Amino acid sequence: MIDELRAELARTDLPPVTEQKLRKLLAVLEKDSQARLESLAMVDPGPHAVVSFGDIEAADLVIFVLHGIDTDLAHFPEWADAAQRLCVDVIRSCVARGEPRNVAVIAWFAWDSGTHVSALATKHATVGAARLAVDIDRLEHRNPHARIALATYSYSSTLLGELFAMNIGEDVHTAFSIASAGVTHAAGVALAEAIARGDLVLYATEGANDSIAPLGRLGQHPVDPRDIPGAIVYECDGGEAPAIGGGFTVGTAVEGHASQTTTDEHGRHIGYYDEHAQGYLTMVARLADAAIGVGVR
Repeated sequence: MIDELRAELARTDLPPVTEQKLRKLLAVLEKDSQARLESLAMVDPGPHAVVSFGDIEAADLVIFVLHGIDTDLAHFPEWADAAQRLCVDVIRSCVARGEPRNVAVIAWFAWDSGTHVSALATKHATVGAARLAVDIDRLEHRNPHARIALATYSYSSTLLGELFAMNIGEDVHTAFSIASAGVTHAAGVALAEAIARGDLVLYATEGANDSIAPLGRLGQHPVDPRDIPGAIVYECDGGEAPAIGGGFTVGTAVEGHASQTTTDEHGRHIGYYDEHAQGYLTMVARLADAAIGVGVR
């Protein structure tokens, strides 16, 4: 598959913006010998790609990491860093418990997440959910024994809701809704029913000073996943969190709505995927639970 990527980069008619995105993708793949390009699609408005970290065929747990709006392969390196770190940290957490497990993480950039305007509707989330269901089905043919977890952020949590509203999320065992743009009422009911049946463990969190996530819930998907019956709400505003090496530590609070930590003249701004963030550390611990089989069917 990486040869297909190189062939695209060798084209003389490739738009400069597209070439830049593909080169960022290639740089990640060449940097990590365990990274694998699972799929590449040259589509409009920009190329889509799915990259795995770890051995999918041998994994006890496969985690899909999904981005929010206004995100494409131009942002792939920082999301790849987060996915790689998440993979390592969940493995370390399992080892610290004396329960080593094989874990793989998939950076899923196979959908058009749209913009802040389109995010008020469900179209992009619905199409994305249908595409994700296909990839999950393909994965299960390769490894029918792996548990599947979704780490959704912002508008991709709307995709999570659509997955269950369309009754195509039955293979997802564990899901995280981080700073959600909301789900539809039908999706909220479907998620609650899956939780009640014991088919799904749903975790949800949002920072107290995140002013962006609530705006997403002003559209066609107004339900906050934290309000879904059975959802496990966890904190991300700073405080005690599970330490990756075992025991507990004090995690930092997220600032605003950013997924990744940024630095400017005012200092560091902690994103939801910061390695020291309270919510991130909690997610790692709960994913380790899923890998080991705690609280999962």
